[in-house]
Amino acid sequence: MDAMEDMLVEKGLVGAVRARDVTVRNAAAGAVAASGDLIVNNGGIGAAAVGGNLAITNGGSGPIAAGGNVSIVNGGCQWIAAGGGATLGERSFVGAVLAPKIVVEDGGKVLLDLPKALAFGAAMGVAIGLIVRGARRSDS
Repeated sequence: MDAMEDMLVEKGLVGAVRARDVTVRNAAAGAVAASGDLIVNNGGIGAAAVGGNLAITNGGSGPIAAGGNVSIVNGGCQWIAAGGGATLGERSFVGAVLAPKIVVEDGGKVLLDLPKALAFGAAMGVAIGLIVRGARRSDS
């Protein structure tokens, strides 16, 4: 669907949504582009690009890019890049998060936040460098 008005996806499945404010309730959407806010209740979305805030309750998502705040309660997503803050509430999980402020409440989990991601990247760089160096020595 393609419209620059508010959109409600309820009790259904939509391939893609582009609108100002989007609400997904008891439904699923493949990809969502919202210039305003996105609310997901008892549902799921694929990738999300949101100009405003995003809130997920009892649901999940693929990658999220949001200009505002992201809040997840009883759900999860692949990764978050948020211009505002990211709050992971009770029974929530995120693979990786990049945001100026990250709040992980009791029962929330983040696999990689920025410090862990930087440490992981540095360790992988060293490991790959050693492998390449060892391969060059064996070729000589």
